[in-house]
Amino acid sequence: MCIAIPAQVLEVNGLHARVERCGEQLEVSLLLLTEESVTPGDYLIIQAGAWAVEKIAPEEALEIRRLFEEFAGANFN
Repeated sequence: MCIAIPAQVLEVNGLHARVERCGEQLEVSLLLLTEESVTPGDYLIIQAGAWAVEKIAPEEALEIRRLFEEFAGANFN
């Protein structure tokens, strides 16, 4: 089982995106999201720190972040 913190898309450049997760910016590949368009503001689940594997609804992303804050004491703001 893998637990992933949603990353918010800051910028899209072809098949790559710059995302922010917990204050850290990452460059990730969008190659595995063949059926979905990705735009700034979207939330993605990232695997191995480099591959976007799923686009999720903003409400789901915010709920996941809330749960991480509640259970792990993480702060995403």
